[in-house]
Amino acid sequence: MFVPCLLQRHRPAGGTVISLGHRLLDDYLELVAARSRPNTVLASAYDLKVFFSIIGRDPVEVDTADVLAFIKVQREPRLGAEVVRIEDGESGLSARTIKRRLATVAGLYEYLIIRDDAGPQSGASGSGGAASRTASGARGTVDPRTADSSPG
Repeated sequence: MFVPCLLQRHRPAGGTVISLGHRLLDDYLELVAARSRPNTVLASAYDLKVFFSIIGRDPVEVDTADVLAFIKVQREPRLGAEVVRIEDGESGLSARTIKRRLATVAGLYEYLIIRDDAGPQSGASGSGGAASRTASGARGTVDPRTADSSPG
């Protein structure tokens, strides 16, 4: 079971390195850091931490059921059923927050597909790994950007 740990380290030359303790996630965060502002990197790391803390699986083992379970948990009431959002009267996190978190997860898996590296199981042979499964659509892997988050 993978449990991410969000760490921030300051470089002696300046800047901050943000990591989650998994090679694939940390490599992705390096890419985000090269393209984004520090707060965006921190938000992406937090979104990935939340996702992997909830599903409790290694990034190469994530499948459709995990993403759908994550969406369900995000929509559940957080402070009791009687607490609702003013804007729409629903409980759970806002759709905007859930979509942002799913966009971060989708970005990670797009990166893994392009890189064709989801750990020791993947590679030129295409013998496994989340990136290979996601690219081919086999074994029930979902693109989180298209996962239905509507209730019911």
